[in-house]
Amino acid sequence: MVLDKRNEDILAAVVRDFIESGEPVSSGWLYEHHDFGIKPAMIRLILKDLDEAGYLVQPNYSAGRVPSDRGYEFFADYALRNTEPSHPVQELANSFERRAWGELLEELSHELGLLSAATMMAAHETYKSGLETLIDHFDWQSRAEIKQVIHDFEALDERLEGAKRELAANNEIQIFIGKKSPVTRSQYLSVVASDFECDGERMVLLAIGPKRMDYQKTAKVFKNLKKATSKKKK
Repeated sequence: MVLDKRNEDILAAVVRDFIESGEPVSSGWLYEHHDFGIKPAMIRLILKDLDEAGYLVQPNYSAGRVPSDRGYEFFADYALRNTEPSHPVQELANSFERRAWGELLEELSHELGLLSAATMMAAHETYKSGLETLIDHFDWQSRAEIKQVIHDFEALDERLEGAKRELAANNEIQIFIGKKSPVTRSQYLSVVASDFECDGERMVLLAIGPKRMDYQKTAKVFKNLKKATSKKKK
């Protein structure tokens, strides 16, 4: 299925509204809260097409729809394409300039409500912060989910060491949904990653959180940091 702009906007609205509410999104809800210029019956047909194309899932016949992993992947890319950098978060920029990596990660976790991690390209050094923040912001469904996320946190140093060159290969912000992540195994997590440079020292920075993370805010923070560090290199 090739998505035109209207279908993209409707799919983005479904994912965004589900991220905010945690509730399945119906055609009636979309009609009441968004202006796509079409009637509810047409919205229902588009949702059905998006469902059949694998972007959405309908938990039961009478419920609205929720994003599949493919739907989250679409929205992550949509957020990156449609989010522009603005002014850097000054505390993050200052910590970056001072190479205060522990402070940087604490501030990043606090700003986004996610787990954050960093690994240095030229040294076997990994930093991580925010496990409690992630747990507090996660909509847990079972003990198994918690155990998997904690296991991912414990294994992060080794996995990052093995994956850092892959993560830094194209100098772009990358987003991995569920089990496509090279550094986590939980199907419930998403990972935002990109490489940065400070005074000739390269690092990979990650934000790790639930699939229902705020991708637009996370993309903006990463783009702001890239903007700040690129100015410093000049």
